[in-house]
Amino acid sequence: MDWLIQHVLRERMGMHGAADAFVWLVALAFAINVALAVRVVFTKGSRPTAALAWIAALFAMPLLGAAIYVIIGENRVGAVRRRRHARIVAAVEGALAAEPRDPRVLAASLSTADMQLARLGEASGAPQVLGGNLVQLTGDPEEQVRWMEADVDAAQRTADLLFYIWECDATGERLAAALERAARRGVHVRLLVDGIGSRGFLKSPMRRRLEAAGVRVVEALPATLVRILFARIDIRNHRKLVIVDGTVAQTGSRNVADPDFKSGGRLGPKEPYVDSWMRIRGPAVRDLKIFFLEDWELDTGHRVAASEVVEPLPLPGGIPAQVLPSGPNFENSVVRELIQAAIQLARREIVLSTPYFIPDSPTLAAMAVAARRGIRVTLILPRANDSLLAAWASRANYALLLDAGVELWEHRRGFLHSKTVSVDDEFAIVTTANLDRRSYEINFETSVVVYDDAFTRSMRRLQHSYLADSDRVDPNAWARRGALTRFTENLANLVSPLL
Repeated sequence: MDWLIQHVLRERMGMHGAADAFVWLVALAFAINVALAVRVVFTKGSRPTAALAWIAALFAMPLLGAAIYVIIGENRVGAVRRRRHARIVAAVEGALAAEPRDPRVLAASLSTADMQLARLGEASGAPQVLGGNLVQLTGDPEEQVRWMEADVDAAQRTADLLFYIWECDATGERLAAALERAARRGVHVRLLVDGIGSRGFLKSPMRRRLEAAGVRVVEALPATLVRILFARIDIRNHRKLVIVDGTVAQTGSRNVADPDFKSGGRLGPKEPYVDSWMRIRGPAVRDLKIFFLEDWELDTGHRVAASEVVEPLPLPGGIPAQVLPSGPNFENSVVRELIQAAIQLARREIVLSTPYFIPDSPTLAAMAVAARRGIRVTLILPRANDSLLAAWASRANYALLLDAGVELWEHRRGFLHSKTVSVDDEFAIVTTANLDRRSYEINFETSVVVYDDAFTRSMRRLQHSYLADSDRVDPNAWARRGALTRFTENLANLVSPLL
């Protein structure tokens, strides 16, 4: 650096002023990097891998690294949103304390393993397990849309929808038409969609048509240049929710989009999304309704009436379920802890499916240890991925898992987007969260744990249908892949703590 300044800029080019300015620029960049490195130690010291990755990025790319850190380095959601969220949570907790639940709802008997998982959720701020729920599960894309459409058409008072992606395609048209019909017969209809995932819809005639019919459409987490100064703009609302009359709810991995809405490119011309979707009737719907109202108030600033929250009665033959919200406002690690606890609680078998697999070291270690202690650990991932970086980073972890005895399967028919977990024949998890750091720490997600043997077997059947369309990764063949491939995967994995 000294040689560049002295011999090139000063002596050869005679640019003394530029040389002086360059010296000050380098000094300023160094000072900024040192200050940010100190901040990284304070904010990410509990995650040394991420901290070291950020410090390396800062000094490898002096000014660019600092700019990237300011934009996406911390989970800043804005002071206004944090204060608003704290007030909403306090109001909700006060309402719940003032109105005790039906004792029949709280009488669900759980096994020891179930109780441990339930207590973990409650310790992270999630509601308690509630019995008396009728829960359905489907992997059929047509049935998923049919359920949404039918429940909206049956709405009498309210229809609340929250989606990360809403496309203006055939599926979007079907749901939009259902919302229009509901609004025109006097139903209070609200639609909250993510500002990035649904940016096309937010600028479309479909949105204007819905609003003209009386549907209230709101953009969640608007992404603007001004917000970069106050909040991290890649924090997204990744939830998918349909709640009708406060008594029936739907959630899962399905967005409002045709299954092949991303066909072409990396996914190929005939690679539809493969999703899972659940429908719940019973007491647990109240908790999903509360989460929607929290998100709605966060993005609109309009306080919702306590009278909007009703407590559905327990239904005959209903089963226990627990709803777990997560996101930067909650300041918890419930998704990460939920997955790790599920792995640790397995006694015979655990099956996981996810489209993006970029876990932290403790999750990887938990899977490897479970396999070594004799648990059958099965992980199903898509062979084709819409994110090349995610695919590379994911495969960098294969060798460790294969060596431990984990069964790795790559789904070959479509893009496996389903996010599911089943443990023995005891409990199952349907979630919007991926097995990656973004879902662990950045995005707003929703997970539902169902503590029931029959539902878990239903989940296992759905997961086995994924296995029928998958190929098992052979450890020997994997070990023979080329050096350049391994280098690319490991390089992608190095930057995964920054994602």
